[in-house]
Amino acid sequence: MTGAQAEASTYGSLKAQAHPQPCRARIARVEPGSPADRAGLEAGMVITHVEDVPLRDLIEWRWQADGYDVELALEDGRFAYIERELGEDWGIVFDDCIFDGVITCCNACTFCFMSMLPKGMRSTLYLRDDDYRLSFLQGNFVTLTNVSDEDLERIIECHLSPLHVSLHAVSSDVRKALMGKNAQRGMEVLEALLDAGLEVHVQVVVAPGVNDGAELMRTLAWIERHSGVLSAGFVPLGYTRHQQRFASSFSDDPDAAAAVIELIREFQEDSGVERRNPRLQIGDEFYIDAGYDFPPAFMYADYPQFQDGIGMMRSFIDEWEQSGEKIAQAAAKLADGTACIVCGTAFARVLQTLIDASPLAGKLGILAVENEFFGGNVDVTCLLTGHDLIPAIRQAQPCETLLIAREMFNQDLRLLDDVTLAQVEAASEATVHLCTYTPADILDVLMR
Repeated sequence: MTGAQAEASTYGSLKAQAHPQPCRARIARVEPGSPADRAGLEAGMVITHVEDVPLRDLIEWRWQADGYDVELALEDGRFAYIERELGEDWGIVFDDCIFDGVITCCNACTFCFMSMLPKGMRSTLYLRDDDYRLSFLQGNFVTLTNVSDEDLERIIECHLSPLHVSLHAVSSDVRKALMGKNAQRGMEVLEALLDAGLEVHVQVVVAPGVNDGAELMRTLAWIERHSGVLSAGFVPLGYTRHQQRFASSFSDDPDAAAAVIELIREFQEDSGVERRNPRLQIGDEFYIDAGYDFPPAFMYADYPQFQDGIGMMRSFIDEWEQSGEKIAQAAAKLADGTACIVCGTAFARVLQTLIDASPLAGKLGILAVENEFFGGNVDVTCLLTGHDLIPAIRQAQPCETLLIAREMFNQDLRLLDDVTLAQVEAASEATVHLCTYTPADILDVLMR
């Protein structure tokens, strides 16, 4: 077999693994008085085709239903014809954005967090999606290794931009070591998208001794040559105790974390004095691990990598420093030790400094919970489970108000290990409040 034949054969088997399910676009809600309502559509109905085209996803819906009238085929064999006026919405809300099944991952990434999960957790946590549609619609990072030529044509034709792409490295041998045998397909697709004028946000998970140092420099140089890369986020390797591949990372080596920061800063510099290229963004964990101050807000531009944990600390610090009057009001209302906020050990290090320098010192306590459930170097708040949270609450100093991050729970108010909010509340004598961990929300709870 030639190299090209081998690649085609390998990719063909991957495509079969991601074969789509039948198109079933279930209507969750129909807006009263809308064109859909006037046409007799109702919640619970399932659309299979729009204009004789299988309705694969929300992208297809927006593409095919762009005019003033549209014909729909329903699962029960009926058809619906709906019309709208200029500026009028169709009035259909779907219960999902993907209608033919999520495209799953075909890689073997050494650093894949999902491969490091313990057994016995709920099934949805093990779903390894790698769907370019979710990248466009929801900002999920994808590798593009499972994108077929047909998919590539669709992405370009529909101008699905910007996408969010897991880059990690640019050298073929390093990419293969990190991601598996299909890694180069992702690079080919990415180059094709950029050549076609599409834009991307990229992510690089930096693993010590693998894609740092010289390889990181090559990746930075590649990004510098491609103006279509709107932002590049660099985050450190995270690992749990439920694997044998990693035993340490940058969290154990401040000098190594500092070396990554300094290397990226060389590419951030527009001059020898000021650094003003916010396209390259360094994960908050690197600054914490290295003991560095966080950069000023302008280095995060509009925070395009915020959901990847980049800029969260700077945003929080700036909002906290602008909330002096509200902090003083909250402190005046609280007695010593009457309130406590639960968080992971990473956030605790930043938050403790802010509280100690404010009127809330001695009044708002911090319950920093070690993550023994996942272990490894996992220290973020959102990955705390009931396994660690409930014992920590029981052993903590009593307080009247306990603040817990809303982001730790799913929509059913369950933690990652299926412990419920009710179980957490039962473990504490305090009144438990869920809130998003922004200064505004935290202070609002304290002032109730």
